[in-house]
Amino acid sequence: MKILARLGLVLFMSLFAASHAAHAMSDQYELLKAVETNDIAKLTELLNKGASPNTRQRTGGQPAILIAARKGNLVIMKMLLDHQANPDMTDRGGSETALMVRAISGDAEGIKMLLDAGADINRTDASLETALTKAVRNRQFRAAQILIANKADPNVQDVTGKSALDYAKERRNSRMIRLLEDAGAN
Repeated sequence: MKILARLGLVLFMSLFAASHAAHAMSDQYELLKAVETNDIAKLTELLNKGASPNTRQRTGGQPAILIAARKGNLVIMKMLLDHQANPDMTDRGGSETALMVRAISGDAEGIKMLLDAGADINRTDASLETALTKAVRNRQFRAAQILIANKADPNVQDVTGKSALDYAKERRNSRMIRLLEDAGAN
């Protein structure tokens, strides 16, 4: 009889744990879906219920903050950051951060929001490029100005050995060259 009781308890605990895990997974799935579809009401509900703002897609591992950054949805980015989303999360391949994505697009407001949330201004991607390098390569002068003003290192070199200044010179971008040289680029 004791064996049956123990088996029953083990079965009950297994079902409870599976139910709890399925509920957590559904909240994660729903959070990512809300980010993808710009469903602010659903996202608010899930975050207030305790769903993790650091949820990742199962395939590719893309985090919610990166999805929002790629979509350019600053409202959703702010909501995630206000609920302690890690602004430096990348997909599992170590590609771009939200700051890099917003720097590429030249989004001054998004850049400032991410920096205010503690984003690592000199973090590099798999190619050792920083947000500043990406801003320079994409001719995003205002983004580069904001990053420099917030102490981005203009001398970080990517895997090819090039710095932001090297890319500015390649593109013959005299405004960008001056900006970087004034910031100590060499």
